[in-house]
Amino acid sequence: MSSRLAQLRSLSPKEAARLAYRKAIYRKVVMRRLGATAGSHVPPKREVRYRTELLGSDRYDQILATNPYLTSSDLGHFRRQRSTCIAVYDGDRIASSSWMTSGSVYVHELQRHMEVPRSQHFSCRSYVDPQHRGQSLLSHMLYTYAQSLTPDQLIWGVVYSWNTASLSSLEAIGWRDLGKEWSTYVLGVQRPGRSDFSPGSEAERQRS
Repeated sequence: MSSRLAQLRSLSPKEAARLAYRKAIYRKVVMRRLGATAGSHVPPKREVRYRTELLGSDRYDQILATNPYLTSSDLGHFRRQRSTCIAVYDGDRIASSSWMTSGSVYVHELQRHMEVPRSQHFSCRSYVDPQHRGQSLLSHMLYTYAQSLTPDQLIWGVVYSWNTASLSSLEAIGWRDLGKEWSTYVLGVQRPGRSDFSPGSEAERQRS
């Protein structure tokens, strides 16, 4: 609390008013939307020797205790709609997991649902155990899943622009900008929005 007070005292009245506006009146959460068709995925450069499996609903509960991004309500959604869990095992231990689903998907970061066509595959709730990070497991999971689909099917997800590690992993296997998703809050009222990326617009890519 003292550090926040110190920050406020260091600001001019105009800067303090602007900060209060951003915090209490206006807020905007923006995420990049990236993806690729299954057939355009590039194999990860780093080989992964761990066992990888695509899990059905009868094995979903195995993942709940190993993925802090996952909730019981998520599992309920995954069971109601077409979903697959990609799990990487180091022996009997789950080293990483990621989910593919479609339909009405709740995105925690944006605090709203997004509608994913049944013909597409939305990547979400990905988690890599800290002891297994830096081994390209996210890239490996997505590429493995892509190999189970027909080449024209689209796989995509949303990522914060500051998450450079995830962005690098995704771009390395062929994911490209598709657009942006955002949630704007004005006096606590949410206003969702989205934009589609035009491949010919280099300026849009730079703003992402």
